Amino acid sequence: MPTFKRFDLLTIFPNIFDSYLDESIMKRAQAKKLVRFYVHNIRDFAFDKHKIVDDTPYGGGPGMVMKVEPIACALRAVPRKKSSRVILLSARGKIFTQKKAQTLSKYHQLILICGHYEGVDERVVKFVDEEISIGHYVLTGGELPALIILDAVTRLIPGVLGKNESTQDESFSEEGFLEYPQYTRPAVWENLKVPKVLLSGDHKKIATWRAAKRKRIVG
Repeated sequence: MPTFKRFDLLTIFPNIFDSYLDESIMKRAQAKKLVRFYVHNIRDFAFDKHKIVDDTPYGGGPGMVMKVEPIACALRAVPRKKSSRVILLSARGKIFTQKKAQTLSKYHQLILICGHYEGVDERVVKFVDEEISIGHYVLTGGELPALIILDAVTRLIPGVLGKNESTQDESFSEEGFLEYPQYTRPAVWENLKVPKVLLSGDHKKIATWRAAKRKRIVG
């Protein structure tokens, strides 16, 4: 059996993932048998006949909170690979970075819990390895953050992209720097010209130009 990276997504809206995972790099990675995506509906693990996964918060307050039992049962039902990492998508988690994507790409399996409503019962944290946020803002649920992590990690898996160099010169491939400007044909369009050095064929000069044009991130 070929080695593949396994991604397990725990959500109450499984259909959200269908389109994105069936297009572009995600689709090609699956076709090459380098990754496998499994989407688990947390509602399937609810105990009551109505498949209720949320309830009002103790102590009062607006909104609903996702219950611990269905999430814990869903986690226990997921087969585990040699090295796995359980991640809760959370506004209070550590900010996701390219460096974190590189770290996560080393695991054989990532299990991502997508919260919703006002969040999840705090006891869910006992079942996870870490909490991750994609930024200092609030989203409706964890599905979009999960897709961002899937994309960033999948493209780092050897063989997913056409050339290994594709991930080496990108923005954030070196921490704190953005990629140099890119151009393609035509060389002149509406009086906007491609820099002459890129047309010179002198690879040493091109490399020097690109290094000089990389931007350091401020803030």
